[in-house]
Amino acid sequence: MEESLNLMLLSGDYAKLHAAAMVTVVAASLGQTVNVFVSMESLPAFHRDKSVRETVAKGPVGQVIAESSSDDYAALFEQARELGGVHLYACSLVADIKNWELSDLLPVFDDMLGVSGFLGKLTGGTSLTF
Repeated sequence: MEESLNLMLLSGDYAKLHAAAMVTVVAASLGQTVNVFVSMESLPAFHRDKSVRETVAKGPVGQVIAESSSDDYAALFEQARELGGVHLYACSLVADIKNWELSDLLPVFDDMLGVSGFLGKLTGGTSLTF
């Protein structure tokens, strides 16, 4: 079985979200399977409502990236999905706490899962947390 790159996005920090998106795009462009679990403070960054997404913290580096980058993290994740082999999963626990459905989030997700559901999909490989 092919080993994958597995990312857990937990932070609501713009720079970390952007870094995770860049890692995902590069891995996908190299033909690697990437599984991304979006949870905790990172899930609001993927809400359809722009006012919710704007709550993402931008430190000094994140602010520069946001102002200078043509593509934000959400667009990068979408590009990665188009390359193939990229699967994004929204955390069902955080969604339940916020009373959100999958339809409340940007259309980059394959499904909504709990931690056990996400871990059950993994085939080994490298895991990173952002």
